[in-house]
Amino acid sequence: PATSRGAMTLWAMDPAARDAKLAYKALRKKGGDRHAWVLIEVACASSPDHLVAVRKAYCSAYGSSLEEDVAACPLYKEPLKQFLVRLVSSYRYGGEHVDGELARAEAADLHGAVAAKKQPLHGDVVRIVSSRSKPQLKATFQHYKQEHGKAIDEVLEGNRNDKLSAMLKTAVWCLTSPEKHFAEVIRSSIIGLGTDEESLTRAIVSRAEVDMKKVKEEYKVRYKTTVTKDVVGDTSGYYQGILLTLIGAE
Repeated sequence: PATSRGAMTLWAMDPAARDAKLAYKALRKKGGDRHAWVLIEVACASSPDHLVAVRKAYCSAYGSSLEEDVAACPLYKEPLKQFLVRLVSSYRYGGEHVDGELARAEAADLHGAVAAKKQPLHGDVVRIVSSRSKPQLKATFQHYKQEHGKAIDEVLEGNRNDKLSAMLKTAVWCLTSPEKHFAEVIRSSIIGLGTDEESLTRAIVSRAEVDMKKVKEEYKVRYKTTVTKDVVGDTSGYYQGILLTLIGAE
C-alpha cells in the first residue's frame, strides 16, 4: 500500500534530500498550519550544516532556492512569511559559546514583544529566533523564565488561539527541545478523526536516527501512554511494521 511505500521511500533517502522533498511538498499544500510546521522543522530541528545541505539539495532537485519558494508561496501572509523566510535562510553559529549579557538583553526584548505587546512575530523576535545559535537561545530562554517566572513556550501556549504564537512556539521547541515538538506531531496525527499518515510517517522517519529515544520519553510523560501503543492502535499491516521498527523497543 501507498503508506508503507511512502514510508520506505522517505526512509531510504539521504536526510538532506528527504527534507528538501518534504519542504517542496509542504509549499504546495493548501490548508492548515501543519505544512508550515514542516518548514520550521527543516530549518530549526537539525544542525546549521544540515540546513545548508537541504538548501543545496532543494536547488538541485527543483531548480529554485528554498528561500525564494517560501517567499513566493501564496499560502503564507506577513509576518509569518517573513519569519519562515528568515528561518530557512539562516546559518547559525554551531559552537557552544554563549554571551550571558546578550542572553539577558534579548530575553527582555522577547518579553516586551511576546508578553507585553502580544506581537509574537515582532521584528526583534524574528531576528533573535532566526539568527542566534541554539546554546545562545537556550540561555536566553532560561533568563526569560528566571526573570518572568514563566517559560516562553508556556506564555505562547497560553495564547494558543493565536496562530503566530503557535508558530513561534513550534520554532522555540524545534530549536531547543525538538522531542517536545515531534511528540506533539505524532500525537496529533493519531488523535482525532482518521490518522494523518503523512505527518506520522514524517515525524517517525525523520527522528528515527536522531532523537527517537527522547521523543518516546517525552511522549510517555506528556500523554501517559507510549508511542508504540498509539501506533499499534492506529495503524496496521506492513506500514505498522515499518513504523514500529523505526520507533524501536520501548
